[in-house]
Amino acid sequence: MTITANRQAAAPVFDPAAVRQWLGILHGDSPGHVHICSTDDWAGRLFGDLDAATKYVTYLDQQGREGIYLRVTTLRTDRTIGGRGGAADSAALPALWADLDLAGPGHAEQDLPPDEAAGRAVIDATGLPEPTIWVHSGGGLYPIWLLDQPHTLTQDNLDQAKALAKDWQRVIEHAAASLGWRYGRGVGDLARVLRIPGTVNRKEGLARPCRIIAAIPTRYTVQQLVDALAAAMQRIAPAEPAGPADVGNALVGTPAGPRPDGQLAPGEDFNQRAEWPQILSPAGWREHYRSDDVTYWTRPGKPTGTSASTNALGTDRLYVFTTNADPLEGNESYSKFGAYTALHFGGDHKAAARALGQQGYGSPLPDPATEQAAMIRDLIGHLDQPGLSITQPPATTPATAPAADHPAPAQRQPPRIWAPEIDVSNSAVAADWLREEAGRGRLAGLFKRLDAVVHTPREGEDGYVPLTDDDANDDGPAQIRPVNDSSLASRITYTYGCFRWTKKGDQDIPVQALFPRPAARTALDVPDMLPNLRTLRGVIHTPVVRADGSLIEAPGYDPATGLLHLPEPGLHVPPVPDTPGPGQVTDAVKLLLEMIDGFPFVSEHYRANYLGAMLTPLLRALTPPPYKLHAIEAHQPGSGKTLLANLARHIHGGVFRAEMPEDDTELRKQITAILGITTGPVVVLDNVSGQLRSSTLAGLLTTDLWDDRPLGSTAWTRATNDRVWTITGNNIAIGGDLPRRTIRTVIDPGRPNPELRTGFAISNLETWVRERRGELLHALLTLVRAWVAAGKPLPPERASDSYARWVRTVDGILRIAGIEGQFDHPSTQIDVGTDDDEWGIFLTAAYQAFKEREWTAKDLLGQVDTGALLTPGQIPGDALPDELAAKANRHPKGPTGIAKSLGWWLRNREGRWAGGFAVRRAGLDVHKTQLWQIHTSHGGTDAP
Repeated sequence: MTITANRQAAAPVFDPAAVRQWLGILHGDSPGHVHICSTDDWAGRLFGDLDAATKYVTYLDQQGREGIYLRVTTLRTDRTIGGRGGAADSAALPALWADLDLAGPGHAEQDLPPDEAAGRAVIDATGLPEPTIWVHSGGGLYPIWLLDQPHTLTQDNLDQAKALAKDWQRVIEHAAASLGWRYGRGVGDLARVLRIPGTVNRKEGLARPCRIIAAIPTRYTVQQLVDALAAAMQRIAPAEPAGPADVGNALVGTPAGPRPDGQLAPGEDFNQRAEWPQILSPAGWREHYRSDDVTYWTRPGKPTGTSASTNALGTDRLYVFTTNADPLEGNESYSKFGAYTALHFGGDHKAAARALGQQGYGSPLPDPATEQAAMIRDLIGHLDQPGLSITQPPATTPATAPAADHPAPAQRQPPRIWAPEIDVSNSAVAADWLREEAGRGRLAGLFKRLDAVVHTPREGEDGYVPLTDDDANDDGPAQIRPVNDSSLASRITYTYGCFRWTKKGDQDIPVQALFPRPAARTALDVPDMLPNLRTLRGVIHTPVVRADGSLIEAPGYDPATGLLHLPEPGLHVPPVPDTPGPGQVTDAVKLLLEMIDGFPFVSEHYRANYLGAMLTPLLRALTPPPYKLHAIEAHQPGSGKTLLANLARHIHGGVFRAEMPEDDTELRKQITAILGITTGPVVVLDNVSGQLRSSTLAGLLTTDLWDDRPLGSTAWTRATNDRVWTITGNNIAIGGDLPRRTIRTVIDPGRPNPELRTGFAISNLETWVRERRGELLHALLTLVRAWVAAGKPLPPERASDSYARWVRTVDGILRIAGIEGQFDHPSTQIDVGTDDDEWGIFLTAAYQAFKEREWTAKDLLGQVDTGALLTPGQIPGDALPDELAAKANRHPKGPTGIAKSLGWWLRNREGRWAGGFAVRRAGLDVHKTQLWQIHTSHGGTDAP
């Protein structure tokens, strides 16, 4: 089947069921009337019946309205004013909300969060509880904090509700600014309207769905949200005095004893009369923008963006976001005098107060002795204030506990405001705390993989370190980083408020401390004894199929498979039907064939091989690895091999290496690094040339576990091999043990200079695939579900090796889909006779040299002839397999220098017969070196 027309992205469809569901979620229990309005009709209509409201929303959609909206609060039934009214007309408040615009069409403002992950990071940075529901409006995000029951509004509590909604937005604005984004907090009035999930956002002439993208079962009481808001505001604007930067700030220069009425210290007077520009501008700070009464500033040396705010929450204080604003400290709050002292007097409060006194601030300065005595008294009085006796809060509360299975996908780290949480005075107690916390809460990104503890950062997040600085290579969307005691202790220190108790006078006061490494080491030594540390068998970035045929679609950890689903930002895969109909299967096949329509596959069997390899990453739990090597071949450059390989990588996520390592030692390093750290299921090794023979690669393709001992290490590392390894090249000669372990896709444009071809149905295929990634995944999953619904039929068995189940499953899926060609058809396989002949020559030569005697790899290589004449008992140099002979020629020690490579070669071919001979292990010698022996097809060690 040939598709020649471009396929347009499916337009979002109005969903009345989703609309009705949302009306019930928000206002199902609310007293009063719901209010529906739309673009060009903001007066809207009132409804006491949610079904009638749904019908009206349906009518508005049929009119093609740009936006359809629901008021957050219900309206009083006794109101007399028309339209949606104001805050005073509200009957009930069902939730708190935010309205986060994202950069894109319709939002031309500068410094908006660029994507969903950045928008979520803003809410993470507030310290507010996790939203009950996340709605994507098509152009932004609505985090919704649902109340356990609607909050009925009266004249007595209306002002408190208005203040709660307003201050909720102010905290979110401040968190956005701390990450460098803008947030318009003018969305907190009780008459606010929001788009309705299930409707279509047609702003700017586009059509984008408004939909629910995430939800948790938690609802909050009003008091919980009030308490959470108070805690968040306290972090932004601590009660006076606010920290070490302000110790004695306004009190320096105060005379001893009670002050007469009207007498001010210079610092106090400066705080009252000075303006922030006269403090910050001379130090190089620039005003970035203003939002009502709050001003956001850019630090010196930074071209743009927010580095600090002044007057947040009406405090008239400077709050510093960045840690690069020396001499100001990051995440600290300063009064005007405190900032002036730090910026212009190196933190010397006494010198700053004296200078201000000379400028006319405050009452005349007293003599030095009186001043010093007063400063000491004031300092002691400051330290004794009850406000500094902070008690340890619970480790997690409803207001702060994050979802355990949803590691935050933030692109930037939120500002860290220290508060005491974990007492680390005793390492044993700290280790006991870690035993319970590892794997949940703020340490939910920790997992147990095989016998080690690992952490899973994504690209762009703290901890993600590319394996190479070469821009031609790509490590994919996420990594798995090994965790040691040092990195774990550091992560806890920067994630929690670690403290120890110290004496200040007669009080015990918490002071900031580092999490003890011995406590971290105790936990890491016994990962099996950490009850909340989940087993990680792999990381996926798209839905995949479980062993029972069901789909893993929800983000987070899947206990049934041990897979962690970290969907990439912006990826939306439409729901896959449990039992796809014939039309749905046909549409899925059309889309997949459209994608590869321009590629000249040599036969339908080669095309089936490519589609089968494309399906394989979705089947890792259904048909576990290992899988054959996928070789994408052509006869000449420019045919499209790399493009074909990259399509699979764009759809599933993967790793790209611009070339194959030159030798097996380097290849082992690459394999260990890729399997140990990256997570993408498709690995592409591009531009393989000449002859490919690799015992390392051959061994990798026969096992689901990879073991290696890194250079300089005495310990073996182990990783799961669950990847589809893909190579590309022109006229690759695949030899050694690889032919039986390879599945091939061959294309042939049949003309010179194939790169000059034009007239493709899809002009920019990679962009097309990226834009339709969700649809293409939906199509592949539809084929799998159709096969599951048909009873998982398998074609007749063609082999009994470790690949048999996988090959039959893929072939069965393609047959149910009606795709022509057979997966791994014999006509696409490589003739392996030549390689067996080469192996037989080697075994014959080894037998002639050693007969029935036992030998080590080093013994055999010592018998390889390197001169012109062959003496009895020697092995001809050309009897070595080509791959080993090439290594021996390159090695400075000649054949004796490749004993390790020969050992791997023999292990991978133990018991394989060729020319009437086979090699088998014969125990260890006195030096514990492996011994080998040649066996004959007659069952003994006699020559045939």
